[in-house]
Amino acid sequence: MNITAKSIIVDTNIITDLCNSSLIDNFILLDNVYISDMVLNDEINSYTGNVETISKIRTLELSNDQLIEVYQINEIYKTLSIYDCVNYVLARDNNGILATGDKRLLNLAKNNNVETIRTLKIIEEMYINNYINKKQMINGLELLKNNERTRIPIRDIDQLIDKYIN
Repeated sequence: MNITAKSIIVDTNIITDLCNSSLIDNFILLDNVYISDMVLNDEINSYTGNVETISKIRTLELSNDQLIEVYQINEIYKTLSIYDCVNYVLARDNNGILATGDKRLLNLAKNNNVETIRTLKIIEEMYINNYINKKQMINGLELLKNNERTRIPIRDIDQLIDKYIN
């Protein structure tokens, strides 16, 4: 996978993980990373991470037709938030990659042929494609592993560390 081949529509939980791994600055330097203007304005706060840094991510806006569809999708998939539906529609309509850790959103995307990516794969791809070095990757993974707010299983983080540690 070439991490810059398609637009990446990023969800809040991915941003939080990348902030907690101290890799958000490297990630937003990619010229294909986008956040919905609604997510940026309504969901991003100091709990998510450094708001000033996160605000540097390029934004995408929904058309009126897309916004109507978001609410229709939300009526069908009541367990998804409006913002989840926004991210799904933007990724689908822009032939992009949906970056999320939300299982329900991942399932909707996969069932509708929308490509997805999660935090650990983003970090690995940033390393493989020389956007970060091995030390940055390992340090970032260790920060994630030791952060009580991450929902990423420690065993998954350890597996990725072990894959590249030697």
